Amino acid sequence: MKPGDRKMEVIENSRLNKFHYTLLAILGTVWAFIAVNTISAGFVIALLKNDPAFEGSLAKLGSLGSAALFGMLFGAWLFGYLADRIGRKKTLTLAVATFSIGSIVSSFAGNLDTLIALRFIVGLGLGGSLPVASSYFAEFMPRSIRGAMISILESFWAVGTIIIGVVAILVKADWRNILLFGGAIILILPLLLTLPESPRYLLIKGRVKEAEETIREIFGVKVKLERPEEEKRISVGDLWRKYGRTTLMLTIAWFSIAFAYYGFFIWLPRFLASTLGITVFRSFQYFIITAIAQLPGYWSAAYLLERIGRKKTLSYYLLLSGIAGVGFYFAANSGNETAIIASAIAFSFFNLGAWGAIYAYTPELYPTAVRGTGTGWAGAMARIGGGIAPILAGKIMELSGSALAVLVIAVVAIIGALDVLALGEETMGRELA
Repeated sequence: MKPGDRKMEVIENSRLNKFHYTLLAILGTVWAFIAVNTISAGFVIALLKNDPAFEGSLAKLGSLGSAALFGMLFGAWLFGYLADRIGRKKTLTLAVATFSIGSIVSSFAGNLDTLIALRFIVGLGLGGSLPVASSYFAEFMPRSIRGAMISILESFWAVGTIIIGVVAILVKADWRNILLFGGAIILILPLLLTLPESPRYLLIKGRVKEAEETIREIFGVKVKLERPEEEKRISVGDLWRKYGRTTLMLTIAWFSIAFAYYGFFIWLPRFLASTLGITVFRSFQYFIITAIAQLPGYWSAAYLLERIGRKKTLSYYLLLSGIAGVGFYFAANSGNETAIIASAIAFSFFNLGAWGAIYAYTPELYPTAVRGTGTGWAGAMARIGGGIAPILAGKIMELSGSALAVLVIAVVAIIGALDVLALGEETMGRELA
């Protein structure tokens, strides 16, 4: 172990204090608004059919849902790279500013093509915020509860999902106001600027005195740090050469979990409206019910992460979400309303629990010097899966209906579970390198 790693035992063995809770509150709010801006696409798609200036096929409307996700693909790469070059704090602030301003501007779009382009810009910021925030948060968390705390941070996604569902109803299903609300996160930028830079990042960049001072201010402990040996910059190609098995596992896992999530939730109001024969507005109410199920999904995963480990929790929850999707397929074909809602709730519970697990798992698989790049690559793979899914689901619905679209989503989730079981390694209790 390098000298710098040993000195980080102050963080690894710390107890939760005021700073940790403040960091959770600020980053949790960011996380909730990432969900608000992502999930809002599902409501906007469902409402645009009432606006003649935004007419389009299901596949093109699906591309509206995919636009932000493809933006997230490039944003994850770009901001993940920046996080290892200019720091976690600066990069996160820049990413949040990008998606908040983009959301505000997109609420004034005059046609579908313009809206799609603006949603791509929103996606750049969203894609950058997710991996950077999770890496930044992980680098301050004590080893004994790191996984659980990251899962709790991820649970703010469910909070954001519930909030946007309620907002959609309160604003009388006005899609412009839904997007405008998504930009309200701009108000938190001053708070982001008050946060310290990660001591781990400062240390590997040779800013030893700043790292020592940050640790003293947060933990009340004076430490004498030594700069670790300088590591050469790692490219994406190096990720595959040096961490090939890990990177392959994460590539498939992130693609699968995102394909399943975005394919299901971007279209969920439409799935529910078509299978239950209800209005889109009524489907919003059912959507909130499924979103509430996400919270115990996260919390149960947070508990299991520190009991049975990261690998088992992630693979089991992905597998069970896939089984729930298969259940939705059969329920939709039979027209059983209770079974449709129950399977949607089960999918929501297990898929979001899997998200909590994968965000806890990923930062622990790479060392600090490449953590931003590695998590950025993983996030980019998620955006490819998430970007393809809404378009493909829209095309399947045009040809065969909602049930088959959900079955395809379920199969991809099951593939992701098998990938983690076959290629994953356990990281519970491991120090961040």
